[in-house]
Amino acid sequence: MLEVEDLTVRYRGRSKPAVRSLSFETKDREFILLAGNSASGKSTAMQVVCGFIPHIIPAEVDGAVRLDGKEYSDPAEVAGVACMVQQDPETQFCTETVEEEVAFGPENLRYPRGEIASSVDHALAAVKASHLIDRRLSTLSGGEKQKVAIASVLSVNPRLLILDEPTASLDPRSVGQVVRAIRAAKAVRDITVIVVEHRVRDFIDMSDRLITLAEGKLELDCRRGEAEFLVARARALAPLKYRRPVLEMGQAAISVRGLSLEMEGWQILDGVDLDIREGAVVALMGENGSGKTTLLRHFVGLQPVQKGTISICGHTVSSARNVDPWDIGRDVGLVFQNPNHQLFENTVEREMLFASTNFLTKTSAAREALDNFERQEGLQRYVHPHRLSFGQKRRVNILSAYSHEPKVLLLDEPFAGQDQDNQERIVTVISDIQRSGRTIVVVTHDLDFAKQYCTDALVLNEGRVVASGPVDAIPETVWKSLSAEGRG
Repeated sequence: MLEVEDLTVRYRGRSKPAVRSLSFETKDREFILLAGNSASGKSTAMQVVCGFIPHIIPAEVDGAVRLDGKEYSDPAEVAGVACMVQQDPETQFCTETVEEEVAFGPENLRYPRGEIASSVDHALAAVKASHLIDRRLSTLSGGEKQKVAIASVLSVNPRLLILDEPTASLDPRSVGQVVRAIRAAKAVRDITVIVVEHRVRDFIDMSDRLITLAEGKLELDCRRGEAEFLVARARALAPLKYRRPVLEMGQAAISVRGLSLEMEGWQILDGVDLDIREGAVVALMGENGSGKTTLLRHFVGLQPVQKGTISICGHTVSSARNVDPWDIGRDVGLVFQNPNHQLFENTVEREMLFASTNFLTKTSAAREALDNFERQEGLQRYVHPHRLSFGQKRRVNILSAYSHEPKVLLLDEPFAGQDQDNQERIVTVISDIQRSGRTIVVVTHDLDFAKQYCTDALVLNEGRVVASGPVDAIPETVWKSLSAEGRG
């Protein structure tokens, strides 16, 4: 089905190739799990397969890629054979509503009108998203957008389906739904599937084959039942271990009373009351669409208060009293769910110094972080941030948001797109920040991180607080409801 022969890819401004002499081939109806650390070349290789590189994304490419024995020079022609769902679903959205987006592919491939409607219905049903058909894309949560992106590809019934971290922003229940949808697509369609994932545990048991890359090179290629596959499976299923920091917490850094928000007939937040203590590390949890990101946007003044009151770091905000996000931003840093929404400069150096430069604070800590990042990542500080991998962008976001050392740091899904090593690095960064007495709120679906590391948890469901307080005081029934098993 797919032949990759001696593929080498080099981006401009990078000292090393992203992919080096990569060769492998796939068979029809294989399910392949493509793994490797962040920046190992996984996404780059798949973007070449789909023709994005070099025809849309500039890069030097050597070697050959064949689909059914044919080399393609036009990405539009490739789209009839191979489709890719990218890490960031918003980068591939072309319309304004869910129905229009899922119909976009069949319309461009000139499906009959009746067949288009049927394709849309079947694709949305496959990812358990039929209820979203009348929604505007701008109103969806990150996980809901991911489901729609997958449906928009399934609607054209490709021969080769490439999914680049399809579960990165999903809650456990949605992960299960997507995994089941992919399994069903493989079972009933004449399709080859390649899943690019850090979260190997979700797909290892349904994979026929595991391919791993390291520094752009082929590291491992093994099939189900082989010794290497079994070792990789055992490693993938082993949970991460965290050590909770010893903390001294003070008075409330954040207090919310009666916070509600209604948008386009949807109750996003509904009477939220909460208190977050100074120095706490809080896991903000709940299903996709439960209001987590909206709550963070209220904290930094990006979402005006419709009803209720927020007190944060000495700022009081209500429907009658707005505070400029610039003023709140001096005390509260936010890392967005989507790394691309938070890149403003044309070099990594300027990006990581962005907040400290704008708020006129000392830059010594930010410059030290920049030196460490440059050394650890093996790249130069004048590289454009948009040339980084998804995971590297995330780490730049975090270091930039904390460069002016705010009192509170809000992290929206910081582990999305991160391999295990880099997740541990982010936890180390969080620990360093917390030791300075800062308050940290982390939106996460990682139950191990929440239960083992965080001091407190705040759980939302349909815009309401269903549990809050120290982690050890959260009822076990709540933890179970957040797991894949508890959500069905």
